[in-house]
Amino acid sequence: MAKTTRILIPSDFTVDSLHFVRQSIEESMADSIDIILVYGNKSSTSASELLGIGLEDQLETLQPESFLKACSGIYQRYKNRKLSIFADILGTDNSHYLQHYLKGQSVNEVIIPRDYTYKKKTRNFFNVASALRKVESQIPSTISFKEQPSIRNREIGLIE
Repeated sequence: MAKTTRILIPSDFTVDSLHFVRQSIEESMADSIDIILVYGNKSSTSASELLGIGLEDQLETLQPESFLKACSGIYQRYKNRKLSIFADILGTDNSHYLQHYLKGQSVNEVIIPRDYTYKKKTRNFFNVASALRKVESQIPSTISFKEQPSIRNREIGLIE
């Protein structure tokens, strides 16, 4: 049985951000790849915001239809590989939390997009890539950090 590579990529859930997903898939030698797309949104302490707003509700708000269709296109393009893409929201940029999150999710690689400007979709947004850069030196060597080139250098068209 082939080992699964689990890759964490900061995302703003836009079609442009999926460039880094595609690039990671193409660069990986693994037959089976799990990709975790994470958005940074500091948890609110407001009772009205905490009541009844779960992860699924937040993701539904943050992920436009165009993003979900582009994800489907990626699945089709790489249907010869075992591929899983799922989304999550990090509620804090606390370094200890990030270390435990990476370990708990069994992440093998962290992709840090270089010079990518994330779209702030929520009031409590924080840049996950910046937070991960700060903890990189505290992360065990079993997790590799890779910086990917700017999206400006990519070829035209995300999905063919």
